[in-house]
Amino acid sequence: MSNPGVTPKGVRKEFVDPEDIPWTDWLMPGTRFKLLYCNLVSGSFTLILQVDPGTVATPHWHMGNVQAYLLEGGFYYEEDDPGMAGMYTCEVAGAVHTPIAPEGCVMIAMIDGPIAGYMPEGELAVVADARLHYYMARDNDAVEKLQLVDYATDPSQNMHIATDG
Repeated sequence: MSNPGVTPKGVRKEFVDPEDIPWTDWLMPGTRFKLLYCNLVSGSFTLILQVDPGTVATPHWHMGNVQAYLLEGGFYYEEDDPGMAGMYTCEVAGAVHTPIAPEGCVMIAMIDGPIAGYMPEGELAVVADARLHYYMARDNDAVEKLQLVDYATDPSQNMHIATDG
């Protein structure tokens, strides 16, 4: 096999400074995210999640694995097993839980599928998939630096512009 050569980079930047991405309000009060990567084909996405002190998540169900690395602060599902800055966790597909962040936290999360959020009374409130996260970030003008993968489309062609029709 011969050397395939170097993939042309074009206008795409290989490295992104998350400081250049604005925070987008997430699905619960006291939470915000920065979308770094979004694969609308596979449904996976990567984000930085910021959680205010005292935030208690509503019950939610992971339809795919979520890997998280805590950058600041911490959270727990059970008080005797806290996650703190510098620690890693994998919330496995099928897990239903209610994390608590007494002092708040910032984490990077790599998400392999939708998350179903429930209201306190038990009814389904939202299924938060990669596309919903993309649209929330897009509506906040927070996708300029995003690494986007979509079906046979070129993100530079603005194929995801909202229309009124």
